[in-house]
Amino acid sequence: MIAERIFHWAGSTPDKVAVTYNGTSVTYGAFAQAIAQARGFFIAQGQTSSGYAVLAIRNLFDFWVSSLALRSLGVSTIAIASPDSLKALDLPDIRCVVTSEQENWENLEALCRGQGVQLLRVSPRGQSPIGIDAATRRLPAGGHVLATSGTTGRQKRVLIDGSLDTLFLNRQLALLKFDQNVVICVFDFPPWTAVGYRWAVAPWMVGGTTVIEQGHEAYKALGYPGLTHAIVVPNVLAIALAASPAVVPRNDRLQIIVTGGALSRLQLVEARTRLTPRIFNWLASTEAGGIGYTLLENETDLRWHRLVTDRVVEIVDDNDRKLPPGNAGRLRVAIGNGPAGYMNDTDATQRFFRNGFFYPGDLAMIREDGRMVLQGRITDVINIAGNKILPFLLEGRLAERLGVSAVCLFSAQNDFGEEELHIVIETSRTMDARHVQEIVAQEIRGFARTSVHFMAHLPRSSLGKVLRLKVIAGCGEASQ
Repeated sequence: MIAERIFHWAGSTPDKVAVTYNGTSVTYGAFAQAIAQARGFFIAQGQTSSGYAVLAIRNLFDFWVSSLALRSLGVSTIAIASPDSLKALDLPDIRCVVTSEQENWENLEALCRGQGVQLLRVSPRGQSPIGIDAATRRLPAGGHVLATSGTTGRQKRVLIDGSLDTLFLNRQLALLKFDQNVVICVFDFPPWTAVGYRWAVAPWMVGGTTVIEQGHEAYKALGYPGLTHAIVVPNVLAIALAASPAVVPRNDRLQIIVTGGALSRLQLVEARTRLTPRIFNWLASTEAGGIGYTLLENETDLRWHRLVTDRVVEIVDDNDRKLPPGNAGRLRVAIGNGPAGYMNDTDATQRFFRNGFFYPGDLAMIREDGRMVLQGRITDVINIAGNKILPFLLEGRLAERLGVSAVCLFSAQNDFGEEELHIVIETSRTMDARHVQEIVAQEIRGFARTSVHFMAHLPRSSLGKVLRLKVIAGCGEASQ
């Protein structure tokens, strides 16, 4: 479906820019031609009709050309970050591993040989381009495999087939009102993430432009001329705010959409002052898609999400009974025609997908006016001698009062078998220990044993989410 739309726009607006990759613009005509040549290459290699192709391609433009070509031929794709990722895949029918001529992945050839999988180095030059005609259109479109964030310690995979593409993309396009004038920067979000996949392809559905920027100075893409939207995580926005106005100028037309975490109050004020008054929060999951889209105008908007009107979002108790407004409980989202479970993971499917709903594992509350606040993950609730706290709420307050980028709380047993509360502060500067203890004591009461740790950088997922289990492991190693 996505490749068909690109070929459609190549026919009607061939000179319109479809992709800007690291500053180089590619028109719809050239984009469709590249996909057609890749289709010719894969057809010559017998890669059509079914199965999975593993894409070991770091260059995101090259990735999209190969992925869309394969999907248009009925092959489903999955992206990997490293050769070692290939070992962890548990897919029923891997047809091949695809890489490009320009990229050198250490040990990739040996790994493919060891697993008995064909390695293809894409070389479409000189290959006869094969467009999407009436004959090839009859092939069912292949899917793409997305991975969850892994914040709970283990990534799970979701297959997004053609029908799910239609569902998720149509919702997104209708909500955001994308048209041919959209120019959205997606930076370098990996294509196995929902953000890196859905936000990149959405403009191609309506003839708009996707800006992809890879590299350590990717934030500079916020200064791209004509940019209408940008999808960011809080740490990328923080880097952009620290940049010179000459590099990242103010653009009142720009909509900055924040995902993967919450901004601090100070970040919001600075972003509205420095960059644009149009700052939004996007609340979504890989499994259920978007459920909240909130214009951030004040401090209340940072916590209380405006739910998307056409989604069924409920708060329930431990027995799955719907709770009235003002009561905290478990969040669940109606699946509708969405994914019904995870790939090759019956146990996780049974825990997170039940009775037509997806349960993301979050605690939340909905007010009478329909706005919702998240209160942390169920599995992260800390209980020490009957004292319970929700880390999510305290972490944000502590980070703001301490003037640091992030704080992570967890509990662990000490050498005497007693539970201790651990406070991990992300900062590269020296902090006054007495000042830190005073703020901690004001915010956290009722815990006899607390320990404070400092880390220059907390481990994070590709979307910038703190990986709590890796923080715990890092503190354990540091104390040994």
